[in-house]
Amino acid sequence: MPTALDRAMHSKNLFLGFAGMVTAAAAWVIWGSDIFPAESDPTGGKHQISLMKLQRLTL
Repeated sequence: MPTALDRAMHSKNLFLGFAGMVTAAAAWVIWGSDIFPAESDPTGGKHQISLMKLQRLTL
C-alpha cells in the first residue's frame, strides 16, 4: 500500500517545483556576485611595475 510520501515522489509537479527552486537559487547566486571581479589599478611609480605585470596589463 503506497504511502503519501510514495505518491508525492511520483508527482511530476513536485519535481518541477523543486527543479525550479534549485534553478532560481543558482541564478540568484550567479547574478548576485562578480564572476570575473575587476583587478585593482596599479599603484606606485612606473619604475616599480615589473615586466610581467606590464605584459599582463597590456593584453
